[in-house]
Amino acid sequence: MKYLFLIFVFFNFIEAKIYRDGSKEIVIDDSAKLMWVDNVSVIKNMKNHKDSEKYCSEINHGGFSNWRLPKIEEFELIVDKKNIRNYINRAFKYNVPDGYWAYKAHWRTFWYYADYMHFVSGTPYFDSRHKTKYVRCVRDY
Repeated sequence: MKYLFLIFVFFNFIEAKIYRDGSKEIVIDDSAKLMWVDNVSVIKNMKNHKDSEKYCSEINHGGFSNWRLPKIEEFELIVDKKNIRNYINRAFKYNVPDGYWAYKAHWRTFWYYADYMHFVSGTPYFDSRHKTKYVRCVRDY
């Protein structure tokens, strides 16, 4: 029984630590070494893909200026299928159950389509880069 308890404690410590810093309006993922913007802008800003890339590269948020659009694989790290309301980790205060642009545009479509994470289902898709979707910026730390 003692060993079972120790194993339980060990696995709780190595579990992904994702938490919100409300003073800076960011969510920090210690495992992936990422910081996510989490303020009202992520539920209000809808842009096409090109404008989303520019927006993230130009913002200064939480005292940092090196923000970017996330890769789809980074979005997959914050998907939480247990949160059926909007399929995002519960540390996030702001989220719309809709599509958020990711970085990658597809060369096989002559860069007409780009990836996005759909938080209605927690599933990645791709769509025309000319359509508008929400923007959530990320940075490495």
